[in-house]
Amino acid sequence: MSVLAVKNLTVAYKNGKTQKNVLQDVSFELHQGDFVCLCGPNGCGKSTLLSVLAGVADSSLVLQEGSVLFDKNDRNFKRAKLLAYMQQVETSAWDFTVADYVLQGRYIHSNGGHYSVEDREVVQNVLTELGLENFSERTVYTLSGGEFQKVRIARAFAQEPFFMLLDEPAASLDFVYEPQLMKLLKNLAEKKNIGILVTIHDINIAYNYAQKIMLLPPKKNVLIGAPDDIMTAENLKITFGVDFQCRETKSFQLLQ
Repeated sequence: MSVLAVKNLTVAYKNGKTQKNVLQDVSFELHQGDFVCLCGPNGCGKSTLLSVLAGVADSSLVLQEGSVLFDKNDRNFKRAKLLAYMQQVETSAWDFTVADYVLQGRYIHSNGGHYSVEDREVVQNVLTELGLENFSERTVYTLSGGEFQKVRIARAFAQEPFFMLLDEPAASLDFVYEPQLMKLLKNLAEKKNIGILVTIHDINIAYNYAQKIMLLPPKKNVLIGAPDDIMTAENLKITFGVDFQCRETKSFQLLQ
């Protein structure tokens, strides 16, 4: 079983001769089959952490200390076969059909962009599994923000990775589909044995669907564990800097 291990990771932004730490001494492990929600205030480094793990961090970032390790140490092993990354915001330069857009996730498995029958079958299976089979021939410019978000997630799944890093995948989704998506991701993590790390702002959604919660307090150590252990009033105050009251309701989706 593959493990993504982060050890004592400290990352800074470099601006001229000055540096400002954005991640400080971050350590955790993501195992295949894990479904982990990463929560924290704006500016705490959630997106930065995912980009560093994916190996696509901005050039202004400097890795000061620590490491990001996979158990695949063969230098010829392509990271894109191991890990799929979905950034927070994306646009498409071309008006692809949904099927062709999702097919891009198969590039690392293809012969230099020459896609096989098997590649196309994987795409159709993913679209069906995510309830997008009727979108196949639509073009991405005709999609709503929420629909495009679903298609981007489908492309990541088509990559068939060991790990997925999803930055705000629920953005642009309505309050009905957001919990459906989280349930789907959790089920696919277990069913497909994929380690999934998701950044999300809605701590109630995170609590109800994550196997593990990771809180990223500013300038403090990461807090990670089972939702009941991590989502306490004390930990949330440390993370977000405001007082919380934690209580359960009989029904999750309530108008309040």
